[in-house]
Amino acid sequence: MKREFVEHVLMLMGMPVKLKGFRYITDAVLLLDTPEWQNPKWTALYYKIGTMNHDTASRVERAIRNAFMTTRNRVADYEMVEHYIGFTNCENSNSITFLYKNIKNEYAGRLRAQEEAKERREEHPEETEPEQLQTFNEVTAEMIKDIVRQTLKEMLFEIA
Repeated sequence: MKREFVEHVLMLMGMPVKLKGFRYITDAVLLLDTPEWQNPKWTALYYKIGTMNHDTASRVERAIRNAFMTTRNRVADYEMVEHYIGFTNCENSNSITFLYKNIKNEYAGRLRAQEEAKERREEHPEETEPEQLQTFNEVTAEMIKDIVRQTLKEMLFEIA
């Protein structure tokens, strides 16, 4: 799983990029994707993230809680927030686990779709459709546009 994909999902939910919790949640999702962190002790996970970012476990936990709370309160896109983290069980561990499982399913689905498209192109190179062939640069450009949009929104809301 790629960091850019996780960050893109968090931005789609409306999570402010400037929050420390944004980075910590991204790190948590990426750690959960490794075999040794499949069923973590949450305090150990917070400690690991804190070590990676030169911070304490309690600050990591608080920053993650604040990021989730801010995202739920702002609700830029209700369906996205409901789909990825939900509104019912708002504990950090449940929110991170729910987020991880949803992102993992979508990421695996995208990889499968890319592999199938690649196989189709190899079998029938004359039938390629330009709309279905998004290059890495186009996807990266879209992510950068989303980051800029999100940052501008945050800056405008701070001024007001």
